[in-house]
Amino acid sequence: MRIGFFGGVREIGGNIILMESNGVGIVFDFGRRFPTSQVFFNDTIKGRPEKGFEDYVELGELPPFRGFYKNELSEEKSLPIEIGGLFFSHAHLDHIGQICYLSDSLKKYMTKGSFATLSYFVEKGIVECMPSNIEIVDGKTVQIGDFKITPYFIDHDVPGAVAYFVETPKGLVIYTGDIYFKGVKSELSNKFVEYAKSLRPYILITEGTRIGWNGIVSNTEPELKEQIKEVASVFKGLIIGNVYEIHLTRIQTFFNAASELGKKFIIHEDYASTLLKYGEFETIASEILNAPNTFVYAPFGSKLNIPKEKFVTKDELVSNQVNEILLLNFSHIPELIDIKPIEGSAYIMSGGEPLSSVDPLNTKILENWLSKFNLPLFRIHSPGHASETEILWMAKEINPEILLPIHTQIPERFKVVHANVQVLEKGILTEF
Repeated sequence: MRIGFFGGVREIGGNIILMESNGVGIVFDFGRRFPTSQVFFNDTIKGRPEKGFEDYVELGELPPFRGFYKNELSEEKSLPIEIGGLFFSHAHLDHIGQICYLSDSLKKYMTKGSFATLSYFVEKGIVECMPSNIEIVDGKTVQIGDFKITPYFIDHDVPGAVAYFVETPKGLVIYTGDIYFKGVKSELSNKFVEYAKSLRPYILITEGTRIGWNGIVSNTEPELKEQIKEVASVFKGLIIGNVYEIHLTRIQTFFNAASELGKKFIIHEDYASTLLKYGEFETIASEILNAPNTFVYAPFGSKLNIPKEKFVTKDELVSNQVNEILLLNFSHIPELIDIKPIEGSAYIMSGGEPLSSVDPLNTKILENWLSKFNLPLFRIHSPGHASETEILWMAKEINPEILLPIHTQIPERFKVVHANVQVLEKGILTEF
């Protein structure tokens, strides 16, 4: 059996993992790189259209997988491995964002939650296509070649996140995906660790996003809620929150804060769209959307299947700002022109875009808007990844024979808790 990392090596995001046995391979995740990790290409410099994917493969930006892409690579440029399927751990763009490159014939496995998130991204044009040949993997075990793959639900800051247990000819391999221990479903992550430990795995492929993030504190959602309420106790105008539209738990936190403060909870229609999609399998999403104090702001009309009495007009929103919490994402920040936040309003950044660490240009644009409308900025957020101590505890607790870090800038850090950490180089298949 061989394993190779073709993305997510010494960087956060862009995970692409290949496992191969007897000429048949399976792939886990196929994500975009963050702008700060891009080396050869970006929104300005793209591969030559006449070359298809070859420019990206030639420079190592895309893996040389045969039968994987819509436009087939030549045999001399591709690995002689038959890819039997691609498994997504969750639907963040750094794990699913390159899905439109994939062949229609390639089987793509994901959970209901990931499919709902992907549908939202397609609806908003963030992902350019709705891929075919998708199979929902909830509750299933899939056999491909020598591999038997089973998903295991964990907590993360997007619905439907899973780890994968892979039975192989050499023993059990576990891929953590991205994992979190401070969310409202933290019991899922803790049960995952307990179960993984009991199986005594051969290999653990683990994320390490927050390795090296010294001083970053993980707050629980109830703690974040109290911080939101504290801001609202000082600033008596409109409270505007910027939450990632697919972060259901954080939407719930703002809803809870608004409810406890006796305020209306007004959400831009983008948030209503994700609540509708997640409501098909997450009860809390429907409860938030149908709550008597929840209203939807769609200033230019909406095609969402929501009763008209749930929509709030611009005039209604503007006239009652002291009694409202509004979720407004960055892409709709120009709505401030019409809303005209009153004196004493405040803006809470809570995991929405832009991410200051990877998007400094848009962060500056956001700051300009807030300055223009005299809105003080508060950052009330907790990253949706395990802290450094939590991730090291997890690795030590599961205690595999071999530990392979991915999705981290400092893979060597795991050596403080495990004696057999192997750091794979990008694009190199290693025998295990």
